[in-house]
Amino acid sequence: MSETILDRFVSKVSQSVTEIVVAYLLAFIAGGDSLQLAKIVLAIKLNVFALPLSWTPALRLPLWCWYVTAVLWLRQWLLLSGYSTSEAVGQVERYVGGETA
Repeated sequence: MSETILDRFVSKVSQSVTEIVVAYLLAFIAGGDSLQLAKIVLAIKLNVFALPLSWTPALRLPLWCWYVTAVLWLRQWLLLSGYSTSEAVGQVERYVGGETA
């Protein structure tokens, strides 16, 4: 079935709200200042293009922040690819489990 414009809009808004809330929680746990929040939001929105900046003071974050950010990147990729989470998990389990057809 094709998604309606409203479904896509709700999905995008939900994704953005989730990313902002997670970024706020990460910033609160990591140090609590607004600069930390800006760094985390930038890292989430830049996706993998933020990795080269991770070596600079512009996006220097604790390693656990990068882990959570990477999980959000995977979620973004799933939403853009059209795969459901269960389909992606099933494929990973088949590759890891070594199932052969």
